[in-house]
Amino acid sequence: MDVTRLSALSDAVMDVAKGEDLKTSLKRLIQNAVLITDCTYGALGSITSNGTLEDFTYVGLSDETADEIDTFPEGKGLLGHLLKFPEPLRVSVIKDHPSSVGFPKGHPSMSGFLGVPIRIRNELYGSIYLTQKRNGKDFTEEDEKLVVVLASAAGVAIDSYRGHIAQSQVSLLAERERIARDLHDLVIQRLFASGISLQSVESDPSLSTASLEKIKSTLDNLDSTVQQIRTTIFALQDEHPIQDIRSLILSEIASLSAIAGFQISNSFQGPVDTMIGEELANQVIPVIRELITNAIRHAEATKIDLVVLANQTYCEIRVVDNGKGYVAGERKSGLLNLERRALARGGEFEILRDGVAGTRTMWRASL
Repeated sequence: MDVTRLSALSDAVMDVAKGEDLKTSLKRLIQNAVLITDCTYGALGSITSNGTLEDFTYVGLSDETADEIDTFPEGKGLLGHLLKFPEPLRVSVIKDHPSSVGFPKGHPSMSGFLGVPIRIRNELYGSIYLTQKRNGKDFTEEDEKLVVVLASAAGVAIDSYRGHIAQSQVSLLAERERIARDLHDLVIQRLFASGISLQSVESDPSLSTASLEKIKSTLDNLDSTVQQIRTTIFALQDEHPIQDIRSLILSEIASLSAIAGFQISNSFQGPVDTMIGEELANQVIPVIRELITNAIRHAEATKIDLVVLANQTYCEIRVVDNGKGYVAGERKSGLLNLERRALARGGEFEILRDGVAGTRTMWRASL
């Protein structure tokens, strides 16, 4: 192995170890893998719990070429073979391999293939895929060894990011516990004290009937408030809270943030929990997933803001990113699907370029 390639490999590993956000680290890792092996195309695919491809970070394809491909990789062919048999795989001619199923419509022609799995301890996270050596030759054993090292570096970066997320979750749970404790120790006790004071006044024979009614009404309101706070405390302390729409959205945001490599900011406006029922929730979650996935995968955003709004008339989803910016006239299949979903609910869908860069989207459905 020559000194130049070893130096490039060392630089690539150090690049991953810089501690940038996960999305940026993995993108640069694939770019370095392509450079070190002198090939044309590279990708990194992660897998779901049921063994199918979930996310696909690629280099070498222009956005225009990628948009022409009929179907997103689903883990078939050689990609599926690597999922079933997670060992390094080198192939001279892709179409000659027994597992090959051909390319979808619009996919560029590719010949040689090198695939290396990414593991995190004993868990299979996904794989690195490289194709089309520029010199027209096959991938070599040396290429494979280099990419195995890069796959190990990717595993370390992902594991480190997960550790950071886990620490954040622990901090969040601790904060929830503190809030629950403060609600119980401070708020409820003060409400009880106020109730006792009112009860002592209630026995005053000089009070008018109207004043007694006001005191009784206030006592009833205090009791109701205490019960509501107790319900909130139980929810904060419950390890498995009720899966309302807010919880479902926050769970989806957590998953998408892990894919993005940075925390997606989110906020709720209006009576979201009461106005968005189960039927509409089945529309809202896929819409949020599609809008944010587009920002991650196509816009290459590093900041994404989500707002979920509900009132007596409609539900609205807004997503703003700082990515490359939407180009007017490009109504791809995913965007058309979002528009159809909105129109079917008596709503609308809008996508605009947000200033100099970035994209602003709005999806609305009638209640």
